[in-house]
Amino acid sequence: MHTTTLATAATLLLIVACDTSVTNPGLIGDDALDKPESWSAVALGGRRALADAIGSSGTTGGQLLYWGAAVSFEINPAGSTGSYGIPTDVQTGLPTDATMNADWTSSNIARYTPEAAVFRFRRVMPDTLFAKSLFVGQAYLYAGFANRLLGENFCQSVIPVEIPDPTQYRLGPGSLGPQTLYFHRADTAFTNAIAVFIASGLTDTGTTSLLRAAYAGRASVRADLATYGLAQWADVLTDAVLVPNTAVFQVPYAATSPDQYNYLYWARANQSFRSHTPWGTFYENYYGTTRDPRVRWDTTALQGDAAVAKFGGRVPFWPEAKYATTSTPVRLSSGWEMRLLEAEAALVASDLTTAQGKMNTHRRALRADTTLAKTLDTLVVATLDEGWTALKTERAIELWLEARRLGDLRRWIDNNVPGGYIDGTYRGSVADILHATPLETMTAPTARALCFPVGRNERETNPNIP
Repeated sequence: MHTTTLATAATLLLIVACDTSVTNPGLIGDDALDKPESWSAVALGGRRALADAIGSSGTTGGQLLYWGAAVSFEINPAGSTGSYGIPTDVQTGLPTDATMNADWTSSNIARYTPEAAVFRFRRVMPDTLFAKSLFVGQAYLYAGFANRLLGENFCQSVIPVEIPDPTQYRLGPGSLGPQTLYFHRADTAFTNAIAVFIASGLTDTGTTSLLRAAYAGRASVRADLATYGLAQWADVLTDAVLVPNTAVFQVPYAATSPDQYNYLYWARANQSFRSHTPWGTFYENYYGTTRDPRVRWDTTALQGDAAVAKFGGRVPFWPEAKYATTSTPVRLSSGWEMRLLEAEAALVASDLTTAQGKMNTHRRALRADTTLAKTLDTLVVATLDEGWTALKTERAIELWLEARRLGDLRRWIDNNVPGGYIDGTYRGSVADILHATPLETMTAPTARALCFPVGRNERETNPNIP
């Protein structure tokens, strides 16, 4: 007992002698991000912000993919208008500036984050390193995709004014402008990314993938601009040809934390949300007929998680299968899209033969896949009008649920591009979906929005916006 008591006393003395206090250092200073060990996180912050804007489950995340899909009939509502449901104004195709607050904010954060990263890198890196740093190239790349996201989804631009300050990236309130300003900014960002990746001299798989993504991104925004007469289709072709068919570049999500989930998937994951369905859309009957894996959905015996007013009750829950997990990434660019841009350029030049061949490139690859349930037909078009209709339909299929459809519809409709559209609500069995008459379309009985309004918070706090 005596020995034990002495040991206990000695232990207590040691505890008293040790300083066990903890000092909270507080927030990490901004200058910590200037250090080389932080540069990777700074560059990839733009990627995370872009994922949030496209659609993540976090409190600061947006739902541009989800809302754009609902407005353009890529999906239909199948449930509640609350958590993970589609708001009433989005269901009717006319989202308000109040509904779009979070999306406007998150999309501009996605633009600001990589642009601020470029500013930081320029300030802290030697010029020789800045010109060839992959961190700089990635920041430019994500700035390009963020500006494209804004341009293809919002009706107007608000470009903040840079306030000269050598120590930080400061911005003043901007004014309303056309959405095409975002495309010009994206073009510049992609061009800068290309220059950096080439200057790096690296030819490894990762750098090559980044370079191809920059070429593909620039080709896509130049197509947007060319449709408005603000760029040349020849420049689109120059970039597109550098991207091989199988090239793909994606923005990731994560299963480790709910605030990094793929939002579109989680809204239909049946845990407990069954908020949207391809039922009643073109894609329902098209996939049922062709089994084209690009627009796959799964059959269930379930119904959506709530009644849908516009359909007079509950509807079948047939979840899309493009995003099958909380961590499924969203595609930003691909070689298959480049072939369709080449087809579109051919149609602009009235070259129907080339356009048809380019539109069938991916279809032929799918035909050669013996694992598919059915053999996918190749397209045959006899007139330019048929060619344009086929091109618009093929882009709808290829880019299904990638936050791209509204941008396509707007640029084509705004500029009276020939050809028809498949966007609408279809009910019942349709033998020939390509020639069926939908009950509701983007233009009738009530015209739907082709873009989203600037968020109300911007309008209420920016003195330059009425």
